[in-house]
Amino acid sequence: MFGKLKEKLTGGAARMNGKTDLLEGICAACVMVGAADGDFSDDEAQVALDRLLNHETISVAFSTAQIEQAFDKQAKRAKSGMSGRIALTREVEDVKKKSTNEDMEMLFMIAIDVAGADGSIGDKEAAALNKIGTIIGLSLARYLE
Repeated sequence: MFGKLKEKLTGGAARMNGKTDLLEGICAACVMVGAADGDFSDDEAQVALDRLLNHETISVAFSTAQIEQAFDKQAKRAKSGMSGRIALTREVEDVKKKSTNEDMEMLFMIAIDVAGADGSIGDKEAAALNKIGTIIGLSLARYLE
């Protein structure tokens, strides 16, 4: 059983290796959720970055420096007004165009994890998750059942 799990995780990491556009899309989704209330605080950024750095697939597929660089790029967008928020949405749209269903589901599950990091998902976070889900064709309700 553990062998199959390890094989799946390593296979996922190998599949992601070099897909920086997927990493940036995942970071963008996390930032969209963190900034849903209109402010992307340092605490929210740290929680999201920690989730990414400790994710069993992402942390194997990408170096810490790659993850931090991709995350910082998206976090700056959240703080640059409407044009930055549109750019975040476009990053997620790019994932839809270029990625597998499994990749999109991983993006969505990480975003849900970031939204619920404080123990609950607020209305604004749920709205951001619904927007992300609509873009990539996944239903938030299905994952919160």
